[in-house]
Amino acid sequence: MTLRHAWILLWPFALRAMAQIDTTWVIYQAGMDLRDGLYADVGALRYNTPTVPIDRLRDDQGARVTDIRTRIGNLHWQPDTGDRQAIDLDRIWGFCQNDVVYVRAGDGFYRIGLMGSLSHLVYQQSYRDWDPFMYGYGTVTRTVMEQQLIDMATGAMLPFNASGLERALRNDPVLHEEFMALPAKQRNGAEAQFRFLRLYNELHPLRFPQW
Repeated sequence: MTLRHAWILLWPFALRAMAQIDTTWVIYQAGMDLRDGLYADVGALRYNTPTVPIDRLRDDQGARVTDIRTRIGNLHWQPDTGDRQAIDLDRIWGFCQNDVVYVRAGDGFYRIGLMGSLSHLVYQQSYRDWDPFMYGYGTVTRTVMEQQLIDMATGAMLPFNASGLERALRNDPVLHEEFMALPAKQRNGAEAQFRFLRLYNELHPLRFPQW
């Protein structure tokens, strides 16, 4: 059984257990104590309970990992019993290091630049294009910077553009109506998009449990 499969099976039971605890939820602020470790999905982040805490992480030599960012391509986890197991990064949603959250997107893991109920992420994405002008015909790789939104309620990732923001704002009918009332040119502009992103996060602050 893979790490992700185990977490998927255990997550509903973990949610019920947490729901029975008298938990205080506090609004996220920069520098909030977020526990270091790997996230199999957005739920692990939202409950501040890494799927694999950093003290369970090892490198290929069995040494403890203290900085996930420098070992991201060479991670193993140590179960309570048995040998350490290699971690398939394709099954990891993200990780936390020093209270900063990194999410899998594009060519790797990238830091969330704006944390909120709707978070904003800038990441690097490489594409391979066919170039008929290359000798013998072939492909050329181009790399672009892209932006996306992360809905922290569901983990859904949406493009940071007018279409993606329109979908995200449906959770707030008033803001959604105001956004859609803007002329198309304004809706497609970064100024209006960031303004409505900030408004949404002010009205619907991201909260974490205070354990």
